[in-house]
Amino acid sequence: MLKLKYNLWFGVYENGKVKVSKNLKESFSKAENPEPLPFSVSEMGTDIFGKKYYEELRRIAIDHAEELVEGELKREDRYVIALVRSLDELNRTINLLDEKLRDLKEIKESAIVRDFEEKILDLKRFRGELEKEIESVMRKIAPNLSEIVGEKIAARLLEKVGSLEKLAELPASTIQVIGAERSLFKALSRIRRGKEAKVPKHGVIFQHPFIKGLPKRKRGKMARFMASKLAIAARIDYFKGELYEKLAEEVRKKYEKLSRNPK
Repeated sequence: MLKLKYNLWFGVYENGKVKVSKNLKESFSKAENPEPLPFSVSEMGTDIFGKKYYEELRRIAIDHAEELVEGELKREDRYVIALVRSLDELNRTINLLDEKLRDLKEIKESAIVRDFEEKILDLKRFRGELEKEIESVMRKIAPNLSEIVGEKIAARLLEKVGSLEKLAELPASTIQVIGAERSLFKALSRIRRGKEAKVPKHGVIFQHPFIKGLPKRKRGKMARFMASKLAIAARIDYFKGELYEKLAEEVRKKYEKLSRNPK
């Protein structure tokens, strides 16, 4: 007797019987209105390629692709956050070692001191490699944020918030003061006690030349506008991952307008 056995996407077909894979069963169980599998074990040749079959196949394929994309994105933003924090530690280490090197040079020049200096230079070269890796990953996972404020500031926003998903959920007013939370809380605390306080107008994004380069009286206006575009950019980066150059162009035009306008 001829035996027929095929490995198929939904499991194994052998002599008129189908053994459905565990992953497929789990996928169907996630449906909003779970139904039996859209094909009959006993009617393999008639029902399996019906309309319901292809509808479920399409849904499963889309769900699987979305899971893969989301998983990859989560790994990448966690990776860049870890890189940023490693860079911070490396900068602190380099600054400390530079200070110790100056102390040693004041006392005596020696082969050890020259070796010490070379090792610090190696760390500084490695710092450059870390920065390039951060820029590369940010261009990949957050092209619009990177286009508006640059990879370094965009990466710092992610590091402060914890993930691209969380950043995409924040309103523009919160994005505007990311990094200045301590000053904000102090100011709000003073206000609640009936005292005067200066509420911060910007946090991390102050480092951008479009804000830093403006007169103080205009920085708040520029920060608000930039934060509003960053809020949009974060959502596009998270949900679509496509570059919309119009956003960065609007930020640039706003800066140019504020720079020209004396008021």
